[in-house]
Amino acid sequence: MNETAVASFEITEATVEPVTDAINSGLATLVPIGIGIMGTFIGIALIKRIIYTFL
Repeated sequence: MNETAVASFEITEATVEPVTDAINSGLATLVPIGIGIMGTFIGIALIKRIIYTFL
């Protein structure tokens, strides 16, 4: 019986670098947009509360 060994796959910094770069660039884009949307929703909720207080 002839057994062949499968070469092991090593995870190095070079193999993970494209993934971390993609995540970092995505977060750099999405976090400011998310903060702006959240601020808009909070502002709308506060304005509605202020208007209903005086009505």
